[in-house]
Amino acid sequence: MGINFTQPWLLLLLLPAAYLVIQWWQKQQQMPASRKTVIATLRFVLFALLIFALAGTQLLTPVQAKTVVFVVDRSASMKDDPRVLSFLRDAIGQKRAEDKYAVVAVGADAAVDQPLTSREELAPLGVEVNRNATNLEEGIRLAAAMIGSNTRGKVVLLTDGIATNGDASRQTKLAQERGISVEAVSLQQPQGDEVVLSSVQVPQRLYAGEEYAITVDVESSLATEATLRLYEGNRAAGQQTVQIDKGKNRFVFSQKAMEQGFHRYRVEIEPRQDTVQANNQATAYTQVARAPVVLVLEGHPGAAKNLVQALRAGGMQVEQRELALLPKELAGYKQYATIVLSDVSATQMSDADMERMRTAVRDLGLGLIMTGGSESFGMGGWFQTPIEEALPVHMDLRGKQQLPSLGLELVIDKSGSMSSDARGVDKMELAKEAAIRATTMMNQQDSIGVIAFDGDPWEVVAPQTVANKEEIHQQIGRIRADGGTDIYPALQLAYDRVKQMNTQRKHVILLTDGQSGMQDDYQGLLQQMTSENITVSTVAVGDDADHTLLEMIAKTGNGRYYFANDAESIPKIFSKETALASRTFIVEKPQIPEVTGVGMWPTLQQALPPLRAYVATTAKQTAETSLMSMDDDPILTRWQYGLGRAVVWTSDLEGKWAPDWVSWGGTGRLWNEVVAWTFPQIAEGKWKARTSLDGAAGSVKVTMPAGASLPQELEAVVLNEKMQREIIKLKPIAPGVMEGKFETADPGTYMIQISEKSQGRVLASQTTGLTVSYSPEYGMSRDGETELRTWLLAGGGKQISEPQEVYGGPFPAKWDTQSIGEWLLMLAALLLPVDIAARRLQLPDQWWTRLAGLWRRSASPATAGSQPQQTVWTQLSDRRSATQRSRSDAPAHIRKDSDLTAFQAKGTAKTVQEPLKNRPAAVSGQQPSSREEQQDSDDTLNRLLAAKKRRSKP
Repeated sequence: MGINFTQPWLLLLLLPAAYLVIQWWQKQQQMPASRKTVIATLRFVLFALLIFALAGTQLLTPVQAKTVVFVVDRSASMKDDPRVLSFLRDAIGQKRAEDKYAVVAVGADAAVDQPLTSREELAPLGVEVNRNATNLEEGIRLAAAMIGSNTRGKVVLLTDGIATNGDASRQTKLAQERGISVEAVSLQQPQGDEVVLSSVQVPQRLYAGEEYAITVDVESSLATEATLRLYEGNRAAGQQTVQIDKGKNRFVFSQKAMEQGFHRYRVEIEPRQDTVQANNQATAYTQVARAPVVLVLEGHPGAAKNLVQALRAGGMQVEQRELALLPKELAGYKQYATIVLSDVSATQMSDADMERMRTAVRDLGLGLIMTGGSESFGMGGWFQTPIEEALPVHMDLRGKQQLPSLGLELVIDKSGSMSSDARGVDKMELAKEAAIRATTMMNQQDSIGVIAFDGDPWEVVAPQTVANKEEIHQQIGRIRADGGTDIYPALQLAYDRVKQMNTQRKHVILLTDGQSGMQDDYQGLLQQMTSENITVSTVAVGDDADHTLLEMIAKTGNGRYYFANDAESIPKIFSKETALASRTFIVEKPQIPEVTGVGMWPTLQQALPPLRAYVATTAKQTAETSLMSMDDDPILTRWQYGLGRAVVWTSDLEGKWAPDWVSWGGTGRLWNEVVAWTFPQIAEGKWKARTSLDGAAGSVKVTMPAGASLPQELEAVVLNEKMQREIIKLKPIAPGVMEGKFETADPGTYMIQISEKSQGRVLASQTTGLTVSYSPEYGMSRDGETELRTWLLAGGGKQISEPQEVYGGPFPAKWDTQSIGEWLLMLAALLLPVDIAARRLQLPDQWWTRLAGLWRRSASPATAGSQPQQTVWTQLSDRRSATQRSRSDAPAHIRKDSDLTAFQAKGTAKTVQEPLKNRPAAVSGQQPSSREEQQDSDDTLNRLLAAKKRRSKP
């Protein structure tokens, strides 16, 4: 038990409190000392209670309960060691009922597997972490954060001791400083014969015809024979049979750069003796200088025929590909300078393809061009896609007045089968996203209604204008998948609602993934709808949908039928349908576009031919619009997006909407100028870049040419296969050398775009790459036992081996604090009336004497055989009490004379008090002797009796 103060400096208030009590004591000259003693004591105790409460008085009690957080290494190198669960169960079995434990799983990251609990049973370990690396620092940090500051806590790691990320010793030291001990159990894994292909090194830049060497580094724990194979892309480019020595080995392949472009080389090794095959390959990249290549993608055959002819006539290299053959890795886009989307619908591309293309433009500097047609821009469902973000226009119409109003009723299947498809994609969530995206495209004069159905229809959003989009989106978000499928009642309700909408155009979109009965009168219902100019489109999701019924509904309802084999295309279909239903995006007005003078190309200075139609869009704020329609819609617009450039042409290239432009003599020159403008304009960096891998960290090192100064700002954008980007600043590490590091916990390809900047402008750039072929967990075996002891010793931790040492070992001492401020205030409140009573009530003097005596005896007990010393006032009080007792026993006439004597004594009070005041003992505080006190008392009594006799004489 102890005591503590949260604000101990407030205890200094005891000094002025004591001063005030002393001052009060000195002023009370006429009050009996016993009464003053009681009042002064009460008052000082009252002050002390209040001051202790203000100072935050706390009682300290030792904490008995113990808390242990187990950090379990779940990385790949641990191979789900069964000893982990056995150790945990045995350790938890040793704890007391009040003790607690928790479990944290750690790999490349850390996560709580089991929160703090005192239960006896250990639940199975189930939380998933990235097992491609080991970050013990993150595991210790999370475990220590779960232990309270007033808790007797301990962190116990179960690991092989090999950390690929972080600084475990530093985090151990931080935990120790917080009063949390760190212990570790070494669980070493058996090691077999191992051959590891460490790295492949290729020059970063080459020229056509240049001969170069590919260096292969191999580490081995034994001497053996192996076969090395080299692949350029997927083409075999060389093979060697080599003798591998124990330790580090290096082999070389000689190659000649024949084809231009961005190339990937992969090396595989096949040793005679080996344990783990995951570490038997590595990859490297190089770039062979080449002329720019334009990739043209057509939404339908012939959509870009005229453009391809014009570019080839101008000497440009053009490659046409089907949309299904787009590169599936970001590195595949690096072989192109510009990408052209000619009348391509968003439903023809996956979200992953869009994201890779957008990233290639923003971070790798590629150009992007989109041209118009009936399947392009808003008509193609590009609203709120990554491609729209990269283009200089918005797909919806903003700030437009007098547009035809649209009434849209969405009928969405919410049966149980909409919860997920075969790939685990939640179709219900995508349907809700599609409904929200369609609502976002609509204008305030438009009306929307949403019906969800299973066995029965449910009106999610009653027909209303699209004024409060946020509330409508919230209502759509409440839809949950369950129940069966019955289409007809929902379609009937949709007809009843949409016909009440006061809009110029009315449309219904039906989405379902299930079957419904054909016995209902769909033909009669749809004829009623079409007679009132209400159109119906349908979307079939997956192979289980009733395609026959949905095709019939769309055909009879004068709408369109869509088959969404990929559920991710649902939002794009709804965006496209919303645009088609409004019929406001295609503007058919013959006109000659106006040249604005912004973003001029030389050919635009000639007389321009007329256009017949285009797709209406909205130019973004920072876009440069070169050609404008009479309705102020952009026709030809451009802008800078990241490192790349993007251009939009809202009319077509086939000649259906712009036949005069196809036959115009300046078309070829204009498109060569436009495409050339999108080529990467940033100079290629003259430096040499080299990438390497160190455990779970990647490194990019840039070496400047001899005599060149370091750039003011050099940064690298690192892109992994998930399109996640990390920006790192390169810092000088040696004269003419700069370096930056980044995390590479996940195996895969990392594209690196190095850029030199000055005042926000990119002056030069260079692209390189790094491939992590396998997790660092499968690298060359290391001595985990030694590494574990090293970082434990550096951080002040301890190694244990037995489960009994977890709860049975020493724990840091911790104290539990309990504030007693409220109790002190309550006690002060109870003493306050007592203090008031002591000052106001006139109690007999003997009461005060007894109270003062009790206080003196409790404060300073007298020693045995000593007599308590009395002041004059105390003796007078005792004498007075004795006189009163004798009077009570005397006859009546004697008591009467005594009363008269007491009355006459009042007049002589001043005479009595003056000698007492002037006595030296009273001034100095010294106690007079008993004989002197008795003499003074007798003199006073004699004077009083003499005065009585004089007054009684006639």
